Amino acid sequence: MLSSPFSIYRNAMEPLAAQEIERQMQSLPEDIIKSINKGEAIAYALNRLPPLYATTQEGWHWQHQRAKETLQPLISKAASWAIRAVQRKPSKFSTPLSANSTFEVA
Repeated sequence: MLSSPFSIYRNAMEPLAAQEIERQMQSLPEDIIKSINKGEAIAYALNRLPPLYATTQEGWHWQHQRAKETLQPLISKAASWAIRAVQRKPSKFSTPLSANSTFEVA
């Protein structure tokens, strides 16, 4: 079983991907918006974007700003791909993660 990490780490790309998914979904018809699992769309986009992890507030802000300045076109494309993908394919798995889920690595 994985023990708790000694330091906290965050991916500065996560809020940028989530914001872009939100922004693009605002232009969609209401029935399509209701059919999209936003969490799946965000995960899909993040799996196509570079991770930008940080362990300090300064590092997180630096990574976040760097991504906004240099990766916005890629973030927009990944969000667009994600929205289309989750519209086309229903989820293969149905049990959502919880905030306090723990996993064992074999």
